[in-house]
Amino acid sequence: MLEQEKHLYPNLDWPAGRLFHALKLETTVYTPIFVMSRVTGWSAHFIEQHESNRLIRPRSRYTGPDARPVLPLAQRG
Repeated sequence: MLEQEKHLYPNLDWPAGRLFHALKLETTVYTPIFVMSRVTGWSAHFIEQHESNRLIRPRSRYTGPDARPVLPLAQRG
């Protein structure tokens, strides 16, 4: 995946989606299954943040483009 043009890191979602397809599951249940597998981690993060009374944020710095002006909806085409 890293060698392709998008330079994306592989994760478990892609092969899991392929497995769900092979099991002939309806695509509408893919997202709920992904969410169910993450609820424990999300809950652990919430508990840890609640107990320490502070938000846990990754140490990262945005390096993308600067903010752009946005036209009001009435002025858009």
